[in-house]
Order: sequence, then C-alpha cells, then structure tokens
Amino acid sequence: MKETMERKVVFLLFFASGVSGLVYEVVWLRMLSRIIGVTTYATAVTLAAFMLGLAVGSFVFGKLTDKREDQLKIYALLQWLLAVAAVITPFILKTSIPLYKYVYQISNQNIDLILMVKIFVSFASLLIPAALMGGTLPVLTSYMVKRRGMFGRNFSLLYGLNTLGAVFGVLLSGFITIGAVGEWNTIFIGVAINCVVGFIALLLYSKAGENIQEVEISENIDSTISPYSGAIRKMVLVSIFMSGFTALAYEVIWTRQLILFLRTSIYAFSAMLAVFLTGIAIGSIVVNKFIDRLKTPLVVFGILELGIGVLSISNLYLLRPLDSSLLSRMLSPVVLVFPLTFLFGAIFPIASLCYAKSINKTGSSVAAVYCFNTMGNVIGSVLTGFLLIGLFGSSKTIIALGFVNIMLGLILLWAEPAKSVAFKSKYLLIIPIVILLSVGFKGKDPFLNIIEKRITADADSYEVFLNQETVEGTVTSFMKNGLKGLWVNGVGYTTLLTENKLMAHLPVMLADNPQKALVICFGMGTTVRAACIYDDLDITSVELVPKIYECFKYHHPDTEEILSREGLDFVSGDGRNFLLLSSEKYDVITVDPSAPIYNAGTVNLYTREFLSLCKEHLSPDGVMCLWFPRGSKDDTGAILKTFYSVFPNMTAWVSPHEWGIYLVGTLAPTEINVKRIEKAFGNPRLLKDLGEYDNSCVTSSQLLNLLIIDKNNIGSFIKDAPVITDNYPYTEFPLWRWVSRAIKGEKGAGQ
Repeated sequence: MKETMERKVVFLLFFASGVSGLVYEVVWLRMLSRIIGVTTYATAVTLAAFMLGLAVGSFVFGKLTDKREDQLKIYALLQWLLAVAAVITPFILKTSIPLYKYVYQISNQNIDLILMVKIFVSFASLLIPAALMGGTLPVLTSYMVKRRGMFGRNFSLLYGLNTLGAVFGVLLSGFITIGAVGEWNTIFIGVAINCVVGFIALLLYSKAGENIQEVEISENIDSTISPYSGAIRKMVLVSIFMSGFTALAYEVIWTRQLILFLRTSIYAFSAMLAVFLTGIAIGSIVVNKFIDRLKTPLVVFGILELGIGVLSISNLYLLRPLDSSLLSRMLSPVVLVFPLTFLFGAIFPIASLCYAKSINKTGSSVAAVYCFNTMGNVIGSVLTGFLLIGLFGSSKTIIALGFVNIMLGLILLWAEPAKSVAFKSKYLLIIPIVILLSVGFKGKDPFLNIIEKRITADADSYEVFLNQETVEGTVTSFMKNGLKGLWVNGVGYTTLLTENKLMAHLPVMLADNPQKALVICFGMGTTVRAACIYDDLDITSVELVPKIYECFKYHHPDTEEILSREGLDFVSGDGRNFLLLSSEKYDVITVDPSAPIYNAGTVNLYTREFLSLCKEHLSPDGVMCLWFPRGSKDDTGAILKTFYSVFPNMTAWVSPHEWGIYLVGTLAPTEINVKRIEKAFGNPRLLKDLGEYDNSCVTSSQLLNLLIIDKNNIGSFIKDAPVITDNYPYTEFPLWRWVSRAIKGEKGAGQ
C-alpha cells in the first residue's frame, strides 16, 4: 500500500511539473517574440532553442541518473534550479536588447548578423531552463523502473501524465492567468509549482530511503528490456528521429491551416495546442495498459506510422467539409489533429521499449530516444516553416510527410525478425492506396481552395489576383463584386478605404513641416500611397508579410509611378522590432494594427512599451498616429489610457465611417491649427486623394468634425481603465472578463 501511494505521488509530481513547463514556455515565447520580432523565423528559432535544451538536458541527466540511486533528490534539485532559472530568464532577455542595438548599428544594419546574434541569445537564455526540464523524464523513469521494473508501463504513464500537465499549463496561461494577472505573475505561479514539487520529492526521498526493494539490475536475463539486437535498436533511434521530424512538421502546418477555422486569437492557438498535447498524452497513457506484454513492439511502431501516413493525407479531404458551419470549424482541431497526435503519443513509449537495453541503463536509454525525437522535432519545424511550405505549400508538404510516415512504417515492419515475409508483404498494399489518395485532388490545393471558395461565396463577379502560401503566411489578393480586398491566412486584412488615407493625411496636417514618415503595417498600401502626395516627405514602410508588397500592383492603378518615387523605402519585418533596433527619428509615425483588437500579437502594438518606443523615435515636433478598430468599452478605454500615459498631449478622432479611432500624440503641448488644416484642403492633390473612394472627408469641416477627444474631456473616457503593458496584455485576453461579467450577471457580457 505504501509503495502504491508513493508511486501515485511521483506521477502527480510529474503532472505538476508538466504544468509549470508549458506555463514558462508560453510566457518566454511571448517575451522573445517582442524582442526578436513576431515572425515565423523568430518563433522557429526560439522553439528550436527550447527543444534543443530539452534534448541536452535529457542526455546529460540520463547519463548521470544511471550511476546513482538518489533520483528523487536529483529531481527535487532540478525543480528548484528551474524555479530560479524561470525568474532569471526574463532578465537575460531584457538585457539582450542593448546588444542587438549595438550590433545593428556597428554592422551597418546587417540583418544576417543580427539574426545570428538573436539565435545565440535565444540559445543562451533558454538552454539552461530547458535542459533542466529535459532532465526530469529520464531521472524519474530511472527511479520508477529500477524499483519496480515494468519499463513500458512506468515510462508511458510518466510521459503521458507530464504531457497532460502540459495541457493544463497551456490552458491555465493561455486562457486565464496571463490575461487576469499578467506574465510575471504567471511565471511566479510556475515557480511556486516547482518549489512545492521539489519539496515533496525531497520529502519522499528522505522517507523512502533504501527501504524500497529494488528490482534485480544485474546484467542477467531479468534486466533485459528491448528484445532486439544492437543494429535494430540503432534503427529505432533513426526512426524516432524521423517520426519526430514529421510530428512537428505537421504541427507547423496545422497551426497555419487551423487559422482558417479558428481565426487568430490567442484562445484559438491555445486550444489547438491543448488538443495537440492532449492527443499525445492520451495516446501514451492508453498504451500503458498493454505495452509490457508486447512481444513484437517494432510491428506496433510500424503500424502506427502507417496509420499516421494514411490519416494525414486523408485529412486533406476533410478541410472543405469542415468549413461548412461554425460547429464544424470549432471541432476542426479535434477532427484533424487529435487522432494523429494520439498515434504520435503511443509511438514514443513503444519506440523507447524497442530501444531500452536494460533496467540499469534506463536513464541513458530514455535520454537517447528523447534526444533523437527532439532533434527530429527541431529540424522538422525549422525546415517546414522556413523552406517546405514556401516551396511546395501546405497540402503538398503534408502528402510528402505522409509518404515519409508510410515508408518508415514499412521499414519498421520489415525489420521485425519474429514475423514472416508473408505477414510483412500484405502491408505493401497500403502504397497504392495512399497514391490514389494523393492524386485524388487533381492538382487543386485543398487549403487554397477553401480560401477561394469563401471569396466566391455570394459573389456576382470575382477575380483572384494572387493566392499563395509563403513562409510568413498565405496571402490572397482579390476583387469581389467590384471591391478589392486582401486576406492573410484566409482572414480579412483590409480593403480600400478613406480611413487608411487619413492615417497618412491627419498626422501630416498636424505636424510642422514633416520630412520623414514611418508607416507600420503596409496592408494594401493605401496609407503609403496617400503619403506619397507630399513630395518632400521621405517614407519608410514596414510590413510583417513581405508577399503583401507584391500585391500592391493589384490594388492601385498608379503602382509603377509610386514605386519609382524617390525617398520611398520598403522594409520586411516586425514593426516593433524595427524600432527596437533603429536609431532613426521620424516626423510622422503612423501605425495600423490588424483587426480585431484581440488578434494574437496585435496587443504588442498597443502597449505602453511600444508607444514609448515610438515616442523615442519621434522628432521634437513629430506626430504619432495610432489607429484601432472600434471594440468594447473596456478595450477602447484601455487603449485610450495607455496612449495618454505616453502622450498626454493627445487627441482622438473617429474615422469617417466610425469603424475605428485615430489617436494622435505629440511630444509638446499643441493646439489644433485650424488654419493649417484649411490650407491643406486647398491642395488639389489632397482633395483628389481623399475623394477617390467616397466624399466622407473632402472638406476641412468634415475632418474637424471627426475630433471627439482632447485634453478637456479625456478624463471621462479613461476613468478606471487599465494601462496595457507587455506584462499585462489586457486587450488580447478578453475571455476572463466576459466570463467574470456573465457570472456576476452584468450587462455587456460577451461584447
């Protein structure tokens, strides 16, 4: 009874440490995205650093634990060291910013060199905490197996429960704590978990001592785990590497494809990741029931790989049906992701059973499998995100990955020495099946077809100018019923509006002889094009998705004239990161974050830290303009108060069709110069530009009527509103507020 209780406590501890691990990862990735830049490259580099740290920790501590009998003590120490590293890591990230700036300046803005420095800092900041996390699985597996045997059962439960803890970590941080109490307090929740887990583990170790009867661990028959030869065991390592490669490659693609169904909120991403991890956890826990009774685990490994290959290609046929209703879109992660991750979750413990040589080598065996799997994860995610999607697109990449799983499964089946050729040969029939599945699309990409189907819905006429996947996202430029539009990842980005023109004209009219302007978020190019009517104005445009620049020619008739203009510079990258590295000063800075307000990552352009960064880059007489779409009263008040906290000399203007609000700030107290505005409207080029789409703002009086907030009435709008900060990303996490209101029965819940 005592041993059973102790075993349950160990499993519970590993579940809890899984919670803290994903809590840290979620927060660290948010912090790094702000410093490195919210790009595919930045995310991939960060994940690669994190996962390589896991591999290193597994290898180091796996070797160490085989030589010791105090695994619980080591585990406790790992938890406490992780708690310390979790607090130190954000400080390392923050102190890296001056280094980036210095290298950027002395290297004459060498982007490649900056990327190398960012990779180095990412590895330096994440390697130690990730290594400490990576060491926990081989340490606890060694502890459990050395004392109770049954490698497969103990390993699969440990791995499954730890992953299940990771699910709770994702849901806790992604749905509740970051929005409710902020990033730092979320980290401290993880720290508290680690400290308590470490204390209980050490207490368990001190009480257990040497009283627990150990399994015989001599090199005799009873200590053997894997039934296979050394050559097959080496092949298992290569196989788990390739399986890990495909697993993370699929995750990269699923993340992109599911945006079609779930949109781009942080909740959608967190839900998708939770489904991904839940599948792995349940798959690992389910095999616990029978894994130690398997006589030919290599056959099971192979069949699971075959199942993954067939399912991944078959899922492409489900994309269009899943786009049929709101319910089917919400269920898409469960339908597309869960079955595959369930199989991946079952594979890892079975592959470990195939490889683990003996009980007294448990730690190093688990470490080897974990290292090879994690290295495959890293290369799969980086290669898919950086290269394969851009070259072949998501659907063709999935088909190629499916064939990798099929071939891997067949190789594993044929490597099983205990099965006959006749048994193995029947599985070759799967090859013509997957070939038929692969050619069934007749050259049409299912992913891109969904986007085009949405465009054609209710369309009297339409034309798709471009519908192409790139590393940064899927860009679609089109015209529907005579109106042009731009989508990214199937989500509406912008259209041609007078609102976008005023993002240039309003701050320029309020500035004192502006010479240099910065436009963050290019979109359809309307704001940049409007700014080009001012001949003496040098313009720099920054856009996160480079392919959007190529769509400029589809949206405006005078593209060639605009592009040939002197003093116009296009930059591809993250706008916040651009300002973080640059030393330039601008007379006008205008920012157009993508709608809706709660878009994942958009809050980085609403925070006090970002606005302060903009303030640093303004010339003494410069003007800052931030546009945001109209949202809830809470969100509007928070954005207003945050802007006011940085620019107390601010005004707010409603857009001509009341779809959004312009916040305009200056460094020094200024009054609205009505005469300057009236003079500006005497410029024929301005009137022509503002009247291109409608007559909503073609006179000075129409513009002045848009003014809704100044220093005299700002107080009533920001009373009791919070300030949005990097630590407290208020607008990106509305769910906890909606739930709180619903529980209290307040009006406005869910608005």
